[in-house]
Amino acid sequence: MSHSIIHFDYGMTRPLPQRQKRSLITTRLLPYGQKTKLLLTAAGVKYKKCDQPVVLPRPDLEALGITYRRIPLLAVGKDVYADSALIIDLITSKLATSGAVATSPADKAFETWGNVTFVEMLGIIPPQALTPEFVKDRETIFPLVKRSDLKSLRPSTVAGFQSRCREVEERFLADGSGPYIKGDKLSLADIHFIWCVRWGMKDLGAANEAGCGKDAFPKLWKMIESLPPAEPEVLGSEEALKTIKEGKFFADAPTSVMKGDPLGLSAGTPVTIESADAKPGAHVQVGKLVGTSPSEVVLDVGNDGVRLHFPRIGYIVRAQ
Repeated sequence: MSHSIIHFDYGMTRPLPQRQKRSLITTRLLPYGQKTKLLLTAAGVKYKKCDQPVVLPRPDLEALGITYRRIPLLAVGKDVYADSALIIDLITSKLATSGAVATSPADKAFETWGNVTFVEMLGIIPPQALTPEFVKDRETIFPLVKRSDLKSLRPSTVAGFQSRCREVEERFLADGSGPYIKGDKLSLADIHFIWCVRWGMKDLGAANEAGCGKDAFPKLWKMIESLPPAEPEVLGSEEALKTIKEGKFFADAPTSVMKGDPLGLSAGTPVTIESADAKPGAHVQVGKLVGTSPSEVVLDVGNDGVRLHFPRIGYIVRAQ
């Protein structure tokens, strides 16, 4: 892989505005980037990361012409990939060291389990993190954070989380040879479910609740403690942007509209794209359609020829 690989995620290695420091929002509340970095590490992919502000605006991404608001993003040369599902498919199919991470037909089921569990766990977010800035920033994509009774949801959410952990302990890790599903090698299925469980335990404080400790879930905790640490080099804004803008396009990306595409659009058409599960019209991405495949929609964005990739599932594309 000759292309530079840069992971855009939330982080605390760059100075934050004072209003964010007061809000106590940290990387602990932002788990999807932890998931993709875990996979990159397990897959043997050499990458660097560029930390982004926890709440909007994000000047680095805006400089690339990117107004899509969710994180993480993964840049491979001059191609930038949005949505963790697409990033994960990219890593496993095109970037990973051969045989580094085992895959199976059941991986998508584990991915769904993890995504559903993540949404269920929003009720465990520490009250001190639910500042007006955080709620305003997230309410368009996670309406639950705006519920007036959110703080009272924690006991029920913890109880549901314990049931999820019981599924991991008694079903996913039933083999017992551990620390992972199939012994000592971390698989994609493992990554798909453990990211949100680790987030709930270690970052949202569920580990401090009765019935969530190592005595209740010894296999689960052994797995958490066996995960490889993600320790990429950190890039500053200028270096990251320069690297992407001067980079080359990734050869395996679609550059034309596939025959019979349901969108009925031709390459070069100005389009908008937005998340299907977000508030309509919130954080719309604009660009010119470059190409499509059964799994991707690719846009040319900004003024530097950057190509932004989205998955077909979960997004709405319209001609401007």
